[in-house]
Amino acid sequence: MLVFDGNYMLERKGDPGANPAHACAWRLKIIDFSSGGARHAYIRPYAVLAFRKEGGIFKSSCAESLGNRICKDFGLNVDDILWVEAFPDLPGALYVAVFTPRYQEMMIDYTVSWRPILENEQAAVAPWC
Repeated sequence: MLVFDGNYMLERKGDPGANPAHACAWRLKIIDFSSGGARHAYIRPYAVLAFRKEGGIFKSSCAESLGNRICKDFGLNVDDILWVEAFPDLPGALYVAVFTPRYQEMMIDYTVSWRPILENEQAAVAPWC
């Protein structure tokens, strides 16, 4: 089931009146696999698909830029997400984020690394790509 299908933009706090063409925006889809029965039982309960929109001057991924905000906005736990992104400089390829926790005092932060999408993951998200 598709939970969200829309645009998310990186807000520029230092320049609130800035032209949106210079901000980073992603087309975001959030999929709830848990509502589909046992069909995707081997995949995490949710998938986040992020496709970078045209424009923007920053070079970063959606997971690194907006991951915390998206998880908070939709009540998602990092351990329950299959995060998939396409990068403009690597056309036609999808990559999966690997979130590694870093514990700092009373907070948890995550580093993000990337791996190619697996065949079963590609098949699971294909209807929404």
